Amino acid sequence: MKIFDNIQKKVLILSLVISIGVIFQGCAFIRPKSPEISEIITNIQKVTDLSAMKKGNKTNLRKIYSINTKGLNDFVLYAPKNNMQANQILILKVVNEDDMDGLLENLENIIEAQSNSFKEYSPDQYEILENHTLKIKGNYLILIVSKDVDKITKVVNDSFK
Repeated sequence: MKIFDNIQKKVLILSLVISIGVIFQGCAFIRPKSPEISEIITNIQKVTDLSAMKKGNKTNLRKIYSINTKGLNDFVLYAPKNNMQANQILILKVVNEDDMDGLLENLENIIEAQSNSFKEYSPDQYEILENHTLKIKGNYLILIVSKDVDKITKVVNDSFK
């Protein structure tokens, strides 16, 4: 009888270990959605008008943000049409997530410099800059500066679900 109890305990423990292993293995395969940047922009266009901004290219990315496209899988940039406005949307899909900290710091410095610039002569644009979204989602770095920042941020977040 004692032998039967020991075997039963061992089977129970083995079953628990296997169950926990299966659960953790399953969780390893659950990854957030990795949307195409074009899909994100399409979703953004449903909630805000991007006509006050111009779509940027590699040259604009390098001039405005000092970012080279070498380390990027993809990007989209919507920049202000003139330097009296702060609106901008930048989404970077980074090849190597190890590059993320440097890019994030670079963008934080640029936003700070822009804020200092707008603080004195355009309080409404300064407020837009101060309420920006700058975040990392997986291998994406997202910057949103807009009067519609909350709506755009929600749509971007929903794109990853």
